[in-house]
Amino acid sequence: MFMISCGKEGAAGPEGPAGPVGPKGDAGSGSVIYSAWLDVSFKADTIHLANGTIDTVGFYTTIDAPKLTLALLSKADVKVYVNTNDASDPEIYPLPYNAISGLYISVMAYTQKIQLYSNADVGTVSANGKKYQQYRYMIVPGDVTARSASPVNWSDYAAVQVYLGLKD
Repeated sequence: MFMISCGKEGAAGPEGPAGPVGPKGDAGSGSVIYSAWLDVSFKADTIHLANGTIDTVGFYTTIDAPKLTLALLSKADVKVYVNTNDASDPEIYPLPYNAISGLYISVMAYTQKIQLYSNADVGTVSANGKKYQQYRYMIVPGDVTARSASPVNWSDYAAVQVYLGLKD
């Protein structure tokens, strides 16, 4: 039976030459437009029935987004998130939202406005000095040509927050 072993004894060799300069990186997040966490009130969407009664069929709200231009609508990605918990213990979901329970919140963006529609009143509420169900939007301009894979999962708010360096 033979046994051979090597050991690392002796001083480290000299440092090698510097490598070539790498390619220019992607544009940063400086052009991303985002709102603060907003208090949002939903209004009842009603219909008048033939028998004279009024039926609520859903709830809607419109959020002002003054920087959402026609040009951005054609090339930007508009994202909306809801924090269903309070700011000290956030629980953030991307919209549109469709729960197993049947609850949904849909999103429609148009010039300087973002409309939310739901089958429940999911507006901001306050309890014990804390606010719940606040909303935030982000407008991510399409300044970079499409690549094979996105560097961030836009449906994961925590990942987006880290990627863009957002503060709450």
